[in-house]
Amino acid sequence: MNTQNLQEKQGSKFIFPAAALAGLVSGTAAGKWPFALAGGILTAAAFFLAPEMLGFFTGGGLYLVARTLELGTEGLFLLNIGSFLLPLYIMCVLVLLRKKAGSLVSLLGCWELWAVLGLGLLLVVRLPGSLDVGYGMHKAKYYLANNMVCFLGPVLATAAWGIRGLHRLLKGVFLGGLGLTVYFWLSASYTELPFNIYAVLNFNPIGLSRMVGMFMLLAVCARFLPLAVPVRLALILAGGSAMALFDARGPVVALVLAMLWAGLVRPGRKSGWLPLLALVIFMVMLVLISTLHWMPIDLFSLDDTGRLSFYQVALHAFIQNPAVGAGTGSFAALAPASGVAYPHNLFLELAAELGIIGLVLSLGLVFVPLGRLAFSRQQAGDAPLAGALMMYCLANAMVSGDVNGNFLLWLAAGVTASLTMAGKDDRR
Repeated sequence: MNTQNLQEKQGSKFIFPAAALAGLVSGTAAGKWPFALAGGILTAAAFFLAPEMLGFFTGGGLYLVARTLELGTEGLFLLNIGSFLLPLYIMCVLVLLRKKAGSLVSLLGCWELWAVLGLGLLLVVRLPGSLDVGYGMHKAKYYLANNMVCFLGPVLATAAWGIRGLHRLLKGVFLGGLGLTVYFWLSASYTELPFNIYAVLNFNPIGLSRMVGMFMLLAVCARFLPLAVPVRLALILAGGSAMALFDARGPVVALVLAMLWAGLVRPGRKSGWLPLLALVIFMVMLVLISTLHWMPIDLFSLDDTGRLSFYQVALHAFIQNPAVGAGTGSFAALAPASGVAYPHNLFLELAAELGIIGLVLSLGLVFVPLGRLAFSRQQAGDAPLAGALMMYCLANAMVSGDVNGNFLLWLAAGVTASLTMAGKDDRR
């Protein structure tokens, strides 16, 4: 059965209004005004726009809303829970109401599912032996609340609405990145970046640059977005300039590799040239800004910023205990410098803390779907986009962030699994 041609059935006349009203009332009664009302409105909107809402907050909306409203740590945590778990819960309910749970059976044949579940189980099981239990608990908690949600979001959206549901979620991711990019330019806070790297939204520029890069990939490779080619190229100019000013080398290199994948590895018949043209424009923009900007930009520097020593410590920890690793979060206690909690390489981090099983699961999470996308005889229409997203997240995970910071990799894995699931439904 072809899920791309399915017509969305109208639900009960009373289910959505009743659910929206219940969410609004409970949100208003739960706490102080106006945040309780905002929570109720968020609940009401989530019943109608669950995929878009989850995508928006995943793609940058969480930081944009929390930082501009100055919600603080507690407010950010509550918004994180509401914007991630609430839409996911609603999609679970809708999958059952629409009698689409059978679509999830094909997910059992995807390596991505078992890798995601296996890593989550290992993070919890290896907590008791951790050298830094506090950080380990933090890592396990946010893995369950963020990483797994990012994986399950595309899967449940596809199960409920077919390939159109996946497109809805990715449109939300695009809008989240667009919001970040617009804020970057309108706020003019980028003028303070040479003096304060956290000037934009008081957040790590590498994390912001990653989200802008994801938005740029969608602008170029997502054929389901109703954008003319000039508009797509204009978004590349806006996002590429922002990434250059963020001065974060990892996301820049990752975006270059992702565009090369989209343009050269089984590209789309009609649009394979667009990623390569966008790549040329992006590189020209980087060179111009690096040359003409009034403050030095180190995008082309080869300095390892101390990461090589982190890699050596993580590798040594893995060699010392290859079977089960040092325990969840233990690298924070082994790091050669104070304040460093992870080695800035996802695979070395999981190998050091979870052992050979963690390493195999994490490698499989990335390279099994990449191999499937590169060599499969039957290629889905969104395969070039899925491969580019996975390549982008892989390159980022190799040079910066920890498991939780690389949650976009789990989103990319959810996209590849969803395409496999939708393809199996089409062949039924």
